[in-house]
Amino acid sequence: MKFTLQNVLLFLFLGLGLAAQAAGKNELSIALNAEFDTINPIVNTMMTGTMVDDAVLRPMVMLTPEGHPKPVLIKEIPSLENKKATFIQDAQGKHLKTEFEFLPEAHWGDGTPVTCNDLKAAWRIGSDPMVATPNRDDYKNIQSITVDSKNPKKCTLIFKKPFYDFYLNLPRPLPAHLELPVLEANKNKAQGYEHNSLYVTDVRNVGLYNGPYRVSEIKFGSHIILVPNETFYGEKPYFKKIIFRFILNSTAMEANLLSGNVQMISSSGLSFDQALAFEKKVKAQNLPYEVQFVPGVMYSHIDVNLDDPILSDKKVRQALAYSFNRDDLVKAFFDNRQPPAYHFSTKFDDWFTDNPKDITIYTFSRHKAEKLLDEAGWKMNADGYRRKDGKKLTLTLSGVTDTKLNEMLAVYLQNQWKQVGVELQIRNYPARVFFSDILRHRQFQLALLTWVNPPNIVDYNSLHSSMIPSATNGWAGHNRSGWKNAEVDKWISQAQQEFDTNKRVELMHKVLKQYTEDLPSLPAYYRSNNCVIPKGLKGYQMSGHNYTEFLQVEKWHY
Repeated sequence: MKFTLQNVLLFLFLGLGLAAQAAGKNELSIALNAEFDTINPIVNTMMTGTMVDDAVLRPMVMLTPEGHPKPVLIKEIPSLENKKATFIQDAQGKHLKTEFEFLPEAHWGDGTPVTCNDLKAAWRIGSDPMVATPNRDDYKNIQSITVDSKNPKKCTLIFKKPFYDFYLNLPRPLPAHLELPVLEANKNKAQGYEHNSLYVTDVRNVGLYNGPYRVSEIKFGSHIILVPNETFYGEKPYFKKIIFRFILNSTAMEANLLSGNVQMISSSGLSFDQALAFEKKVKAQNLPYEVQFVPGVMYSHIDVNLDDPILSDKKVRQALAYSFNRDDLVKAFFDNRQPPAYHFSTKFDDWFTDNPKDITIYTFSRHKAEKLLDEAGWKMNADGYRRKDGKKLTLTLSGVTDTKLNEMLAVYLQNQWKQVGVELQIRNYPARVFFSDILRHRQFQLALLTWVNPPNIVDYNSLHSSMIPSATNGWAGHNRSGWKNAEVDKWISQAQQEFDTNKRVELMHKVLKQYTEDLPSLPAYYRSNNCVIPKGLKGYQMSGHNYTEFLQVEKWHY
């Protein structure tokens, strides 16, 4: 027999399919399209890492797929109504005092109770200036955590600033008895804690996990295996093993599904266009899968490095926005099933607006783009590209490698901007490098990415100037564009502390107006989430925000 590449692949896929069938329905193998660098929630920046965390390491509060807050590790969420949250005043101003009580049955995998000491440990680690915490301001806003001397399950938290969404900004508790010694051993070492955390050096330690599953194996470049956590306080999970497989090439992901190497593609899997195509294939061939779509709180855009000498000119940014045909993009790539974006806010937010009286809208116009570039001093040359002071107008777009949709979008932008004399070079990186290095250290001119947030969140971490990552703040924060606007900083701070919804909407409309004028990012489209699940899977409900479906993984069953 002649052993061609096709023969080899066929044998491989058949073998994998038989192995999957032999495993029965007690195992579930799930494809992820990106490999994370850590599952430590203090420093994790990737959605794929969050999916694993949600299965093994529960938060205090979650949002349901519909966007409703729900207590997880605690008895109830403090509020002004139940009098577990109250305003207090001192010489420094108004603060928020809250009372929390952890579930009495919540334990770590080694039997140690989950208590307020674990919350306090996470707060202490995330507040350490040597730890690269992406959302450090959430930690800094906690003024104190006082643990009840008689019952360590109870504690009082005082927040320096009274944020209306305080319950969504809580640290995810970490096992104090395991992780605090690591912090102590790595004092005054930049990123010493995250490199030596037991979530990196001893992932099989059962005491690291309090969710329905625990990690039994991580093999970077291949997979991560979860098995049931024997001490989990809640509903016992149906699946005896869950295997996350890192399949970074989106074409290979579909092949792995059809071969049986995976039974499910997570919501961090297929791009939207691939999901549409696969949905048609499922219907045409009657395949044993269901393709699901849900609108998401997801903003796909191009971050602009405002410290770049070319892009610091607002006229250049506006020209790029005018010469990017978003309406044509969503029609060509998404069959108009994902809408063009105007700014970072989605229709899930109370303050969303697409009214041109409230925001600046960049309707496609090459004429306006060319005029702005001329005014900025970039003149068209005979070769079809613009130059200024003898320098060609060349920009570089960074993104994630092996993501088919992003690669197509990059080529689309390259062709769009070439029409107005801008040369676009494309540089892609593995997801771990892109998110942990390129974005975090702001080593880009333009970066293609998506923000995923809960509904109705004032995204201080991505918009406030104090959240610009730098060496001085340990590369914390998500304001990677480097947007600095004193008025916006003021409005965001006020909106965070405004418990009146109407007043908060007024403040956020001001932010949206300034955002669309300054263009720290170029809006692309609002993304929907998609996944592929096996027919017969029950209890699964996909989320369209950053509180993932894995927060209810124990409910999944055949």
